[in-house]
Amino acid sequence: MIEVIEGQRTFTVDEYHRMGEAGVFAADERVELIRGVIREMSPKGRKHRVAVGLATQLFVRRLADRASAQIQDPLTLAALRSEPEPDVVVASSPDPRDIGTERSQPLLVIEVADSSLRFDREVKGRLYAEAGIADYWIVNLVDDVLEVYRDPRAGTHSTKLVCKAGDRIAPLSFPDLDVAVRDLIP
Repeated sequence: MIEVIEGQRTFTVDEYHRMGEAGVFAADERVELIRGVIREMSPKGRKHRVAVGLATQLFVRRLADRASAQIQDPLTLAALRSEPEPDVVVASSPDPRDIGTERSQPLLVIEVADSSLRFDREVKGRLYAEAGIADYWIVNLVDDVLEVYRDPRAGTHSTKLVCKAGDRIAPLSFPDLDVAVRDLIP
């Protein structure tokens, strides 16, 4: 959980955006806003980059006319004072002009995790559940499995599946999209 220290100043999403526009963050600085706290993001190693590339290819190619795959873009959750940058978001509109509008809702959020595994499970998992994200996947590079979290209720996902390389799964919003887990794990 993101711990807010007594007296610590937290920020809204609008304030965070204004700081970015004002050049407060260096061009190469990787940060995200989680529950009002500006947090440095973990560095991306080769295996992480490969996993993001695999997920990108899979979802862009197989959902081209049905949805969009947004790669490492901000996901604004203003009511939760958060703007995480998940590795992949499959959004409801296939039109890139709809990104960030109410016409394009997140259907599936994917995080690729190695050093960030605990944070992605505990902090981001709860955040995405509170935001009503019905389908949250973690490509767990530590154990080479896909963790699938579904059914958000009372700030947590009530269903958790752990899929191994030989398993297959489909996103909730696209039950006809049969995904081989091995296609997501480098």
